[in-house]
Amino acid sequence: MKVSAMRTYIQNSLFKCLMDKNFKSTHPQTFHRFTPDVIEIFSIKFLDKHNAAYFNTNTASFSLNLGIYFNFEEKSEFHPQEYHAHIRGCLTRNFYQKHPMDLNGFSLFHPERFRRDLWWVDGDGSNLKSVTVNAVKRINTKADPWFNRHSKVDYVLKYLKTKPEQEPHKGGPFGFGSINSPARLNLIQQLENKCR
Repeated sequence: MKVSAMRTYIQNSLFKCLMDKNFKSTHPQTFHRFTPDVIEIFSIKFLDKHNAAYFNTNTASFSLNLGIYFNFEEKSEFHPQEYHAHIRGCLTRNFYQKHPMDLNGFSLFHPERFRRDLWWVDGDGSNLKSVTVNAVKRINTKADPWFNRHSKVDYVLKYLKTKPEQEPHKGGPFGFGSINSPARLNLIQQLENKCR
């Protein structure tokens, strides 16, 4: 099976799932859901050829990225990309996959051995259906709780004031800087002003 056909299968399966959750597609791999205060962003990121070569996989392997964009300016037609989000995260798979990367000679503690934020698609597509089914299940069980939690200004303020960013490959949240960084302090100030 060609990689382009595998990617199309994945996109179509995830597209239907996201449409059922009232997301709107603004790009084949980026989806938005609008609420009065936030824009929820869902993005399917396929590996590019360089990362696919590094990981010894193909460009049908993918991650599922989430973002919360606080609509401070109340722009109605704004469609931010996931990397513009104030709070970012990703879904992680809940089943074991053998890492495709040849890690001979690497430490057993090499960080790539523990990544769960990527769904590896075999070169022949033999695991395509099972990988896609798992991704849909993770969207159905984990995406809405993540969006609900990180859309609440009180929760986000408490998090920003007390906790560090989490590693992206562990699901996040991330993207707002370290404690006392200018980016984080600016976001705290914007959220506190929104609460007034």
